Amino acid sequence: SDGENRCGSPITESSYYAGKLGQVCNETLAQAEMSDDCCYHHMVSYSLQLCVEKGFLKKMDLNFMETNKCIGASSDGRYKFATCQDNLQFESVRGSSKSIEATGYAALWLMSKGQLEDSLPMIMWLAGQRSENGGFRSSQDTVIGLQALSKFAELSNAGISDNTDLVLVIGKGRSYFEKVVINNENRLSVKEVIMSPVAGDYKIKWTGQGVAFVQLISTYHITGYNYEPVFKLKADPTTVNGAPAVNVKFQLPRESQSTMFLLEVTAPTGMVFTKALIEGQIQLPEGGWSAITRYDIKEGGQRVQLYLDPASDQQYVFLVVPLSYRFTVTNRMPAQVSLVDYYNPSFRQTVFYSLDEESENEMDDLVKEESVGSETCALALTCDTLKNAEAILIGYPAKVSGDILVVKNALPYKTCRGSFVKQLKAKVGFARSSDVSCVAGLRGNRSLFLLNYVDENTVEVTGMASYDAVLTKVTECYSVLSQCPKNVETHWTLPVD
Repeated sequence: SDGENRCGSPITESSYYAGKLGQVCNETLAQAEMSDDCCYHHMVSYSLQLCVEKGFLKKMDLNFMETNKCIGASSDGRYKFATCQDNLQFESVRGSSKSIEATGYAALWLMSKGQLEDSLPMIMWLAGQRSENGGFRSSQDTVIGLQALSKFAELSNAGISDNTDLVLVIGKGRSYFEKVVINNENRLSVKEVIMSPVAGDYKIKWTGQGVAFVQLISTYHITGYNYEPVFKLKADPTTVNGAPAVNVKFQLPRESQSTMFLLEVTAPTGMVFTKALIEGQIQLPEGGWSAITRYDIKEGGQRVQLYLDPASDQQYVFLVVPLSYRFTVTNRMPAQVSLVDYYNPSFRQTVFYSLDEESENEMDDLVKEESVGSETCALALTCDTLKNAEAILIGYPAKVSGDILVVKNALPYKTCRGSFVKQLKAKVGFARSSDVSCVAGLRGNRSLFLLNYVDENTVEVTGMASYDAVLTKVTECYSVLSQCPKNVETHWTLPVD
C-alpha cells in the first residue's frame, strides 16, 4: 500500500520486492485481458493503474479499462455503481457486498486518473450504502468503501482553505431544528442529532466554509408481509448416545455466487461447545460436516461459528452439533442459531431452539451417570501400565450394547496381536462389569483405552481415561509405548493426531 512494506520502508528500495511486484503486475495484466468478470474488473483496473504509477508497468490503453464498462446508474443518473452479474437490477437501491467493493475500486481508479468529477456519482452512491455504524456489509467492502470516501474527501478539500467554520441547521419547518457547529477543533468528531419521530420533509441548511458529510439514518418495521425464509433454517434439540445436541437443517441457495456462509450456534445456559466434540463430528466421513471448512469456538464455548463451503455438492445440509454439560440450570431460555451470507449479511435467517422436558430429563440422567462410580473409574497411569497393555486405542466412546462398547474415530497406538480396528471403528468388551458406568463420564471426549486380547480378533478394556487428562503421561512414556508384554508379537501403529 502506497509503495511501502509493513516496516514502512519504500518497497522500490528492495530489488526483491520490486521484482515480486513486477511479476504480480504482469501476471495480473495477462489475466485481465482474458476476463470479462464485472465483479473483479474495477479491482484489476485500479491495481494495474497503481502498477503504472509505481513504475512496474508501462503506460497502456486497454479495452477492459473503459470508463463505463460494468457500470450501472440510477434512473435519474445521479448515482453510479459497479455491477455484478447476480444483482444488476437492485444496485441502485441496496448494493451487495461485491458491488460496494467494486464501486470503491472504480471510484479510486477514476480519482487516480484525475477524474474527480466523474467519480462523484459513485461516491454519492457509496455514501448512501453505509450502515448506521458507518461501515458497509462486511469488513472487506468497508475497507475499500471507506478508502474511496476518504480519498474523495482529501482531493475535494485540496483547493479549500484548511480553516473550517461551518454552521448546519437541520429541522422540519420552523417549529423544530437542531444546530451543529463544526470548526477546526471538532471537525474530526462525529456529531449525532436525534430527530423528532414525525413524518414530513426535513431540511438541511449550512453557511460558512469547509466540507461536511451528513448522513440521515431512518429505521422502521414492515408489518403484514410474509417473507419466505432464505435458507429454510431449522434447529431442534436432540441427543447423541445420551449426550445433548442440536440438530440443524438448512438449504443453500441454488444459484448463489457467495464464496462463504457462516453458521453460528449458541449454547443453552449451563452448556458449552468443546473442541473435542466438534473435532469428533468433523472427522466423520459422511453427513453435512463435510461442508464445513473451518470452525471457531467463542466466549469459552458459549458460541460456535462454522464456516461453510458454498461449492459443496450438498444443497440440503444436516448437522448434529454436540453439546457438553457444565452445570444445572432451571427454566433455560431458548438459544439462537443464525445462518448468514458472509459477504452479503442482508441474507440472514435466525431461529431459536429449546431443550424440551424430555431432553432435560435425559441430561439429568447423564449427569447422574457421570457421578456413578467416579471413584472406581480413576486410572492410575504409569509407564509400566502403558508398556504392559497389549493394545492402546484412542477414540470417542459411542454406543454401549450389553457388554460391548463401540469406539468411533478409533486410532490404535499399538496392537500387539493384530488389528481390530475397521473403518475407524472398534468394538471392545469390558473386563469388569463396573467399567460400563465409566463410559458416561467420557462420552463426547477423546479418550484413551488400555486393552488386552481375549483372542486374535477380540479385545477388552482394562482401563480408560480422557486423552487430554493423560496426555502428559503418554508423552513422558512415549519410548515404551511400542513395547509389548513378553511373548506377544508387536504390531506398532503411529497415530495421526
